[in-house]
Amino acid sequence: MLSIFLIGVALSMDAFSIALSIGTTHLSKNRFILIPIVVSIMHFVMPLIGLFLGNQILSVININPKIIMTIILLYLAFLMYKDRNNDKVPKINSLLSIFLYAISVSLDSFSVGIGLKALTDKILIPPIIFSLCAGTITYMGLILGKYSQKVWQEKASLIGIILLISISIVNICKLFT
Repeated sequence: MLSIFLIGVALSMDAFSIALSIGTTHLSKNRFILIPIVVSIMHFVMPLIGLFLGNQILSVININPKIIMTIILLYLAFLMYKDRNNDKVPKINSLLSIFLYAISVSLDSFSVGIGLKALTDKILIPPIIFSLCAGTITYMGLILGKYSQKVWQEKASLIGIILLISISIVNICKLFT
């Protein structure tokens, strides 16, 4: 369960770092509430879609789900490392832009959902944890962004990278024991 929580925190770092940037803009109180809710919903739905597709793939290809999960987590860490200095602040002016933001920061949850069977057989627990982490951390990012500028954005990406690599190392060790 700790691994699932840590993955949830790591998956939320994209949303956190972008929320920091968005928080520096002048958002209405409604947007401060709506953005984390939509991000939370997408972090619930996307791993379920990924889990369904992952089960379909695993029924065709005979491979250990832990290997798939480890590859996905390392790939996500690589992408976070590559994009860590991206200074673009997205404009959140409409419901469509909020939805697109939520999808963009929850695509990694979809990827993790593909290999989720390697961590647990409980279908709803990980998406609920991912959702709670993402919503809470996005809200914290908006609030912190409102009061700070660029300092936290780089650190959030680094924390996510470290968590994903650590979990990948643990998964690799479990494969060989």
